[in-house]
Amino acid sequence: MTGFTHFTLLADGEVFEPNLEFETERGRYIMAMKAWAKDAEEAADMIVEIGQSLGFRPDGELQVFVTSPEEPEEDEPYGYDVQFTSYLEGEEEVDGEDRPKWIH
Repeated sequence: MTGFTHFTLLADGEVFEPNLEFETERGRYIMAMKAWAKDAEEAADMIVEIGQSLGFRPDGELQVFVTSPEEPEEDEPYGYDVQFTSYLEGEEEVDGEDRPKWIH
Protein backbone atom coordinates (compact mmCIF):
# COMPACT_ATOMS: atom_id res chain seq x y z
CA MET A 1 0.00 0.00 0.00
CA THR A 2 1.18 3.49 -0.85
CA GLY A 3 -0.66 5.46 1.80
CA PHE A 4 -2.99 7.27 -0.61
CA THR A 5 -6.43 8.46 0.49
CA HIS A 6 -9.56 8.02 -1.60
CA PHE A 7 -11.52 11.16 -2.52
CA THR A 8 -14.66 12.12 -4.40
CA LEU A 9 -14.53 15.58 -5.95
CA LEU A 10 -17.15 17.94 -7.40
CA ALA A 11 -16.09 20.98 -9.42
CA ASP A 12 -18.37 23.70 -10.76
CA GLY A 13 -17.27 25.13 -14.09
CA GLU A 14 -17.61 25.65 -17.79
CA VAL A 15 -17.15 23.27 -20.69
CA PHE A 16 -15.18 25.35 -23.19
CA GLU A 17 -14.67 22.56 -25.72
CA PRO A 18 -17.35 19.89 -26.34
CA ASN A 19 -16.27 16.32 -25.68
CA LEU A 20 -17.97 13.51 -27.61
CA GLU A 21 -16.80 10.79 -25.23
CA PHE A 22 -18.50 12.50 -22.27
CA GLU A 23 -21.35 13.96 -24.38
CA THR A 24 -20.67 17.52 -23.23
CA GLU A 25 -21.46 20.74 -25.05
CA ARG A 26 -20.40 24.28 -24.23
CA GLY A 27 -22.03 25.46 -21.01
CA ARG A 28 -22.21 25.06 -17.24
CA TYR A 29 -21.43 21.68 -15.71
CA ILE A 30 -20.53 19.98 -12.49
CA MET A 31 -17.62 17.61 -13.01
CA ALA A 32 -17.48 14.68 -10.60
CA MET A 33 -14.48 12.41 -10.20
CA LYS A 34 -13.12 9.82 -7.80
CA ALA A 35 -9.40 9.77 -7.09
CA TRP A 36 -6.62 8.15 -5.14
CA ALA A 37 -4.19 10.89 -4.03
CA LYS A 38 -1.73 11.67 -1.25
CA ASP A 39 -3.93 14.51 0.07
CA ALA A 40 -6.91 16.74 -0.77
CA GLU A 41 -4.69 19.34 -2.44
CA GLU A 42 -3.27 16.78 -4.87
CA ALA A 43 -6.79 15.48 -5.58
CA ALA A 44 -7.97 19.05 -6.32
CA ASP A 45 -5.01 19.58 -8.67
CA MET A 46 -5.92 16.33 -10.42
CA ILE A 47 -9.54 17.33 -11.15
CA VAL A 48 -8.37 20.67 -12.54
CA GLU A 49 -5.75 19.06 -14.80
CA ILE A 50 -7.97 16.18 -15.94
CA GLY A 51 -10.91 18.54 -16.44
CA GLN A 52 -8.89 20.88 -18.64
CA SER A 53 -7.72 17.94 -20.76
CA LEU A 54 -11.42 17.09 -21.29
CA GLY A 55 -12.45 20.64 -22.25
CA PHE A 56 -13.65 21.70 -18.78
CA ARG A 57 -12.48 24.74 -16.83
CA PRO A 58 -13.34 24.79 -13.12
CA ASP A 59 -14.29 28.32 -12.12
CA GLY A 60 -16.61 27.91 -9.17
CA GLU A 61 -16.91 25.87 -6.02
CA LEU A 62 -14.70 22.80 -5.62
CA GLN A 63 -15.74 20.20 -3.05
CA VAL A 64 -13.45 17.39 -1.89
CA PHE A 65 -14.71 14.50 0.23
CA VAL A 66 -12.93 11.50 1.74
CA THR A 67 -14.96 8.50 0.53
CA SER A 68 -14.85 4.72 0.27
CA PRO A 69 -13.20 3.49 -2.92
CA GLU A 70 -14.81 1.63 -5.79
CA GLU A 71 -11.46 0.92 -7.45
CA PRO A 72 -8.32 -0.38 -5.72
CA GLU A 73 -5.35 1.76 -4.79
CA GLU A 74 -2.39 1.62 -7.19
CA ASP A 75 1.27 2.65 -7.03
CA GLU A 76 0.57 6.12 -8.44
CA PRO A 77 -2.24 8.66 -7.83
CA TYR A 78 -5.06 8.40 -10.36
CA GLY A 79 -8.58 9.59 -11.08
CA TYR A 80 -11.54 7.57 -12.36
CA ASP A 81 -15.31 7.57 -12.83
CA VAL A 82 -15.38 11.05 -14.38
CA GLN A 83 -18.91 12.35 -14.92
CA PHE A 84 -20.39 15.62 -16.14
CA THR A 85 -23.81 16.98 -15.19
CA SER A 86 -25.08 20.07 -17.00
CA TYR A 87 -27.24 22.71 -15.37
CA LEU A 88 -28.81 26.03 -16.22
CA GLU A 89 -27.77 29.02 -14.11
CA GLY A 90 -30.59 30.94 -12.45
CA GLU A 91 -33.36 28.52 -13.33
CA GLU A 92 -34.79 28.09 -9.86
CA GLU A 93 -38.45 28.68 -10.53
CA VAL A 94 -40.48 27.78 -13.63
CA ASP A 95 -44.24 28.41 -13.90
CA GLY A 96 -44.42 29.28 -10.21
CA GLU A 97 -42.92 25.93 -9.17
CA ASP A 98 -39.54 25.24 -7.71
CA ARG A 99 -37.51 23.15 -10.14
CA PRO A 100 -34.16 21.48 -9.61
CA LYS A 101 -31.20 23.44 -10.93
CA TRP A 102 -29.39 20.26 -11.95
CA ILE A 103 -30.13 18.75 -15.31
CA HIS A 104 -28.68 15.37 -16.10
